[in-house]
Amino acid sequence: MKDINELLAEAETGKISRISNRITEEAMPFWEGCEAKVINGVQLKPYVVSRLLKENFNIKISESAVRNHFLNLADSNV
Repeated sequence: MKDINELLAEAETGKISRISNRITEEAMPFWEGCEAKVINGVQLKPYVVSRLLKENFNIKISESAVRNHFLNLADSNV
């Protein structure tokens, strides 16, 4: 059974992105920069972000996961 506090937090804030948990400290400035651009209305190419994460930081996150995260981020900051 899930922790009640975790369920309540998810009910309040929406589904928690598991992508953020996979971003390393080294890659965090790049990732936060990408998120800031998306929040400001800049459309990034998810396949490029996915490739850059893999090539430069050895983080494997699928293109579709990046796309969904960015869409959710943009929708929540409209």
